[in-house]
Amino acid sequence: MTVKKINCIVLFITYVFLSGCALWRTEPKQLYCPPPPRQNCQHRDWNGVPYDTISENVKKLEWYWSFEQVKQINTPNDEWCLSFYTNNRAVLTYSDENQQKGMLIRMVNPDKGTMESGIGVPIDGSYGAFSFNGEEAAFSASQSEDVVGNSNIYFGKFKGNLITGMKSAGEMINKNDYSWESQPAFSPDGNVLFYSSDINMNTTGHDLFFSVKMPDGKWSEPINCGDMVNSQCDELTPFVTKNGKELYFSSSGPETVGGYDIFVSQISPDFWNYAKRGDLQSLREKNFFTMGENLKPPLNTSADELFPSSPVAPDSLLYYSSNQKSGEGGLVMMQGGFDMYVRIKNIVPKKIVQVIKKVEKEPEVPQVSPTYTLEGTVFNATTNEPVPDAEITVKQMPERTKYTETKSDKQGDYKVKLEKNKEYEIVAQARDLFFDAFSMRVEPTDTLTYIERDVYIPENLTLRINFPTDEYMNPYRYTIDSNGVETSMLWESAIEILAENIMKSKDYLEKIVFVGHTDDVGTEEYNKQLGQRRVDFIIAQLVKRGVPAKLLEGRSAGELEPLPQRTDEDIKMWRKRCRRVELVKVNKS
Repeated sequence: MTVKKINCIVLFITYVFLSGCALWRTEPKQLYCPPPPRQNCQHRDWNGVPYDTISENVKKLEWYWSFEQVKQINTPNDEWCLSFYTNNRAVLTYSDENQQKGMLIRMVNPDKGTMESGIGVPIDGSYGAFSFNGEEAAFSASQSEDVVGNSNIYFGKFKGNLITGMKSAGEMINKNDYSWESQPAFSPDGNVLFYSSDINMNTTGHDLFFSVKMPDGKWSEPINCGDMVNSQCDELTPFVTKNGKELYFSSSGPETVGGYDIFVSQISPDFWNYAKRGDLQSLREKNFFTMGENLKPPLNTSADELFPSSPVAPDSLLYYSSNQKSGEGGLVMMQGGFDMYVRIKNIVPKKIVQVIKKVEKEPEVPQVSPTYTLEGTVFNATTNEPVPDAEITVKQMPERTKYTETKSDKQGDYKVKLEKNKEYEIVAQARDLFFDAFSMRVEPTDTLTYIERDVYIPENLTLRINFPTDEYMNPYRYTIDSNGVETSMLWESAIEILAENIMKSKDYLEKIVFVGHTDDVGTEEYNKQLGQRRVDFIIAQLVKRGVPAKLLEGRSAGELEPLPQRTDEDIKMWRKRCRRVELVKVNKS
């Protein structure tokens, strides 16, 4: 695959993180792919022996690798990378419409994850490709006010599901309003930052650089990783192992299986010694990296492999993104575009001759129950009074197939028995109220036998389906919570639950009033129209799901009824919270 083809396919898709294309702000929006840079990328096809994962020979080895798609986190859209902040938790960077965002992921197994929550970043635009060093986070972002195609690196504090104290990496790293610096990767001690930049675009394309944190806390001028890592083609998505011995990255040349392949380079221990002393001259003049080694098939394919990462040693567990099955996926298979993959090291068990010792009494092994009980009380969220006869519906995810249902008793108490190692969506609703929904999962090794969870059903519902600026027909994929942070609930799921709730109580309803609210960007008249269009969109979605149109009444408040801005709340997060639709049930007399 030539560089031109790569630029017009892979880079065309995601200008924020992989650059190469510009998004012109015209109506309709157009993607424009400029001519390839004048770099002398002499691409050659990789020629070698792939790893054998099929032959009977692997059974004779002490270990072998298997290559799997990560289950439950891939969608028909693009999933770009997993950035781990603990051994089993990561931020997934994914595409939503024309933007990239982050979602907190918990890895249930090495090849299976579950979505927990979005991540709140005070940015109006795209962000992602995180790297963590304790509570400090580095990430890429392209804000809406930036020059189109520009990307910068930022730092912030990561706590819970929020990024606070966001600040630019500074002019030493972010060169100017037209440059592209992205995909940061901390060293194990957090004092060296690797990243990709286009400052040498006209000669060597995108290269990998590093910057050293100096004694005054500022970052040094960028230093090119050298020609053992960088080629005349493009190098992207660096990742440094926990022990600091290896640098993983993606490259489009000079010798690849397909488009972008994943490579690994060994880092000399001297590199860290010079970096610790802040000896920039030696870091510029000496070579500390071995020639990048292609990880070869079946990891690398004729498609593109990007964003290598690992929470442990990559030799044992290596995650990456690939579009090798682009076009094969869809809503049924829940894959497509770029998806997350994992390479797992499997140890072949040895035959061990056991010596059985006689003991007077075998030690008791604690038995772990495969089930647990979820119980609690259903309350009216406004009055805090218990709600009798509330309907509790449990659906198994991600298929949303009904697992069981029950009702709360006269005291508002409910109880359901669930299986461990399964993901559930629990919805509680009542005739005169709306609904409350949450997810539940318990690991198979967990010894607990019951969980207590009270439920609060609102009288008035705030539906937080998030739309891009000026949009009213294409919501972002996930709903947001009261803090403006994405949840793990799809907007379609929120509409379906609402439709079910209305249909259950339609015989007692006079009507439901929808009130659309916007932020303060734009004129008062424009925002009133925008709020009405978003309300009309939601009403149309409910009618599609069988809700009688005569029950639904919509109006717009536009920007005239904003939520109070919280102390120290970033204005972008406040505006995100303001964009909402409020619902009120009007029951028959």
